[in-house]
Amino acid sequence: MNDDAQKTISENRIQTSFLAKVEKRALIWMGERTPSFISPDMLTYLGFIGLGLSGVAYYLSHLHWGYLILASVGLFINWVGDSLDGTLARVRKKERPKYGYYLDHLVDAFGITAMIFGLAYSGLVHQPFIWLVLALFFIASINTYLATHVVEIFKISYLKVSTTEARVALIILNTVLIFIDSITIGRATLMIVDIIAALTSLFLLVATLRSAILNLSKLNRQEKAKWTQNTE
Repeated sequence: MNDDAQKTISENRIQTSFLAKVEKRALIWMGERTPSFISPDMLTYLGFIGLGLSGVAYYLSHLHWGYLILASVGLFINWVGDSLDGTLARVRKKERPKYGYYLDHLVDAFGITAMIFGLAYSGLVHQPFIWLVLALFFIASINTYLATHVVEIFKISYLKVSTTEARVALIILNTVLIFIDSITIGRATLMIVDIIAALTSLFLLVATLRSAILNLSKLNRQEKAKWTQNTE
C-alpha cells in the first residue's frame, strides 16, 4: 500500500450511521480519559474478547436465560474495544493506519466468527439462517476492503447502519429472547432469531449490491474516460 493509500484509510473514512455523531463525541471523551497504560492494541484485543464472550454466552443460553445478559455484556465490551482503539490512537496522535486497518479487520473476522458459532449452536436459531448471515457478512466485508483500495473510500456504514447499530439491535434482541424465543402465526411457529437472521441477510445483500453497483459504475466511467484521452 503506497502513501496515498495510507492517506485514504486515515482521511477518507466515511461513517454516516444513525448514531455516528453521538458515538464520536462519546469516544473522544473516553479516549481523552483513558489511562496511559492502555494501548490501542489492547483495546483491539479487548474487542475480540467481548465477541468471544458473547459466543460462549449464546452457546450456554439454553441452560439459563441469564447467559443472554452475559452475551449483551460481551457486545458492550466489544463496542468499547473495537470502537475506541482507533479513536485513542487519533487522540494521542499515534496513528498507524495500515497496521491498525490490518489488525482491526483481521481480529473482527475471528471475533464475529466466534460469536456466530456460539449462536449457531445455542438452539435459538436454525443453522442455515445464521450461516447465511455469516457468509453475507464476509461478502459485505470483502466489498468494503475492495472499495477502500480501488475506489479509495473506507466506508464503515451501509444505509445508515454500522456495527454500532448492529450491536444495539442485538442487545435489544437478547432482552426480548429472555421472555420469548418464538412466535406462532396460524399453525406455524417461527423462531424470532430465524426471522431476524433472514431480515439481516436481506439487508446485507441489498446493501452490498447497492454499494457494488455504485462503485463499479464510478470505476467504469473513470476508466472509459481514459480511452478518449488516449486517442487525442
